[in-house]
Amino acid sequence: MIVKDIGFIIRRYNFRNTSLIASIYTLNFGKIVGIFKGFYTKKREFTSHLGFCSLNEFLFYPKKREIWLISQTDLICDFSFLWKDLKKNEIATICSLLVDRMMPLWEVNKDVFFLFKQTLEYLDKKDIDIVFFTFLLKFLTFSGFKPQLNRCINCEATLIGDVFFSVGKGGLLCQKCYKKVDDWQKVSSQVGRSLLYLQDSHFPLVFNLQLAESCKKEINFILKQFLSYHLDFNFLKF
Repeated sequence: MIVKDIGFIIRRYNFRNTSLIASIYTLNFGKIVGIFKGFYTKKREFTSHLGFCSLNEFLFYPKKREIWLISQTDLICDFSFLWKDLKKNEIATICSLLVDRMMPLWEVNKDVFFLFKQTLEYLDKKDIDIVFFTFLLKFLTFSGFKPQLNRCINCEATLIGDVFFSVGKGGLLCQKCYKKVDDWQKVSSQVGRSLLYLQDSHFPLVFNLQLAESCKKEINFILKQFLSYHLDFNFLKF
């Protein structure tokens, strides 16, 4: 049975001399791996260049085997701005690597699909650091690794004033509990509130938040530590 769906190219590599294999995150099938036979022979069925992070419409044949045959593709949006700005390209790369690595084959998650779509759309228009932090926090939530930011992760107390983050515990600690763990680090009240706001708010409301550069550096450091510890994903090289 042949079906039609839209999806993003999140990873791709050449196969032999004429074909292409790609990981695609689709709306209705989740992550799939597809082969485009004869892609480099300029077949009329492939009107898209299948660029990194491009959104396309695909015709394909779902199978029980891992790699599915893609028979036709049409470009919807190529997000060409990614190739004109190194920082935006790096952010898109990290996001696509996370989706490719963490999302199982054929597991539908429309929240992740639309989060990835909005992230790419807003990267070209808004504060790219806020876009990136929002993606990371929401992706962690949608993939089951949500850090607890609204209450103390140890005693469930309301967080007041300066708080403390524990990577191992997976969230914020109050002033009474932080000494019970070894890996605590102090977090300013502004950063604590900002993390929670980004986690709970949606695009475009997240852009109501104004972050100083010092806050951005602190949030970036916390999220890097969290992903490295819980997902074994290190993007320090980016």
